[in-house]
Amino acid sequence: MKNVILLIGPKGTGKTYIGTLIERHFGIRFLRVEPIFLENIRTSLLRSIERDAEGFGKVFTRISQILESRDSVIVESTGASDAFHDFLGVLMVKYKTRLISIRTPLKICHERVQNRDNSAHIPVSDDRINEINRKSEAVQLPWDLVFDNSGPASEKSILEHLSPIINEVLGK
Repeated sequence: MKNVILLIGPKGTGKTYIGTLIERHFGIRFLRVEPIFLENIRTSLLRSIERDAEGFGKVFTRISQILESRDSVIVESTGASDAFHDFLGVLMVKYKTRLISIRTPLKICHERVQNRDNSAHIPVSDDRINEINRKSEAVQLPWDLVFDNSGPASEKSILEHLSPIINEVLGK
């Protein structure tokens, strides 16, 4: 069965950094979803909730395309959208899905969001970021792993903490 590793956490927790790190060190393809949603926002005439469902449909299609030639993919999400749980349900039916919760205090998340290059992120107000992050922090799922990414950590220590899931996916 094909594998999906889903990194879930508020904006600014480091999901993109961690996904990129895993891709670079283990060769598991990392799919950033925000560019897919950014394009969808630009082209869709649908209302927000319908646009989110359409966006997750496009993400699922992209995951399926990647898994035609690979055994595994890593995907990121805040998990805050009303359409997320339907997306997750479809993923879990079709693929072996591992859920990793990335935890960081919301104050640190906010600081990280304020200090990053936002050109590749969906433009939203500070109030909306806070709303998304509060919803994301409240997401309760049967986590395969919880990772606290609140402080500075070396690449090695991040990878060591995530290695149980990565090794399982890689069959080690």
